[in-house]
Amino acid sequence: MPGWIPLAVLLIGLFVVLRGLEADARARGVATIDATRYRLHENTRYVHPSWRQELERVLLRYGDVDVDDDLRIERFVGDLQALAFVAEVGPASVVWPDGLSVPVRMHEPVACVRVGGRDFLPVAADGTVLPGYAIEPHPAYGAWLPALGPHELGEAERGPYQPGDRIRERPLLDALDVARTLWYHLAPEEIRALGPLVIDASRDRAPTARALPGGVVLDLEGARRVLFGRPPRPVEPGELPVQRKWEHVRAGLELLREDLPGSKPWDVLDVRFDDLSAVSRAEWEAREAALREGGGRR
Repeated sequence: MPGWIPLAVLLIGLFVVLRGLEADARARGVATIDATRYRLHENTRYVHPSWRQELERVLLRYGDVDVDDDLRIERFVGDLQALAFVAEVGPASVVWPDGLSVPVRMHEPVACVRVGGRDFLPVAADGTVLPGYAIEPHPAYGAWLPALGPHELGEAERGPYQPGDRIRERPLLDALDVARTLWYHLAPEEIRALGPLVIDASRDRAPTARALPGGVVLDLEGARRVLFGRPPRPVEPGELPVQRKWEHVRAGLELLREDLPGSKPWDVLDVRFDDLSAVSRAEWEAREAALREGGGRR
C-alpha cells in the first residue's frame, strides 16, 4: 500500500472530527463572540482615557456576536472606524470558536487646539481634532502638547471644532506644521524644558525686511518668545532649514541653564538666521526701534 494512503485517511478523519466539534460548539452556542470582554494590545504612545470609554461604549452596544454573522461584524468594524481617534481599521478575523481580532491604528496627537473659550482638544499630525477635553495643554510623551495659537482668536476665526473635525484655518495649519517638526527634532526632556508653549502663526508668513517680527513665533512661559520665521512647508528659497532652527532653540535652552558656563537669561530668541540672537526684551525693543528708524535694514 502506498504510504500516502494512510496519511490521507488520517487527515480526512481529523478534518471530520474537527468539523464535528465545531458543529457541536455552534449548536451549544459556544461560537459566540462576547464583545464586552476585550483586550487592547496597545502599540501606540498615547491613549487618552476618554478614548477607552468611547471604545467600551461601542463594545457594550454590540454585546454577543455570532461568529457567522458577517454583516454584524462588518458593522462593528465600521463603528470602530467612525471613532474620531481611530486612524485606520484593518479587516477583522474570527478566532474560532469565540474570538475576534481587529487591527486598529490610533491617531497620535502632536498639538492641541483651544475650543469653547478655555478647553483644549488634542490634534493629530494630519489635522484631525481628537477627543479628550482638558482645561490645559495635554501631557504627552514626557512633555506637553504645544497649543495652536494665538488664544486671542475668537470662535469665528478659530472654528467651532469638535472631535472628528479637521483643522481648516491657514494660521492653525502653519502652527501644526511647526508642531510636527518639534517632536522630530527635540527630545522629550528638551520639550519639557521649553514648558507649555503656544505656536502662533497668525502673522505674515515671512519677516518684514528680514528684521521686523514676522512668520511663526513660539510663546513660552515667563513672557519669553522665540521668533521662528516661515513655517517648514513649503520650503522657501533662502529660509534657514527647520533642523537648524531647532538646533538654535536647543542652544537657547542651554543659555538658560545657570549650572553651565556662559549661561545668559533672555526674553527673545531669534532662530530665523544663521547666527542665533538671544536678547532681553529691552534690547529687542531698542533694536526694533532702531530698525524702524533706519527703514528696516539690518
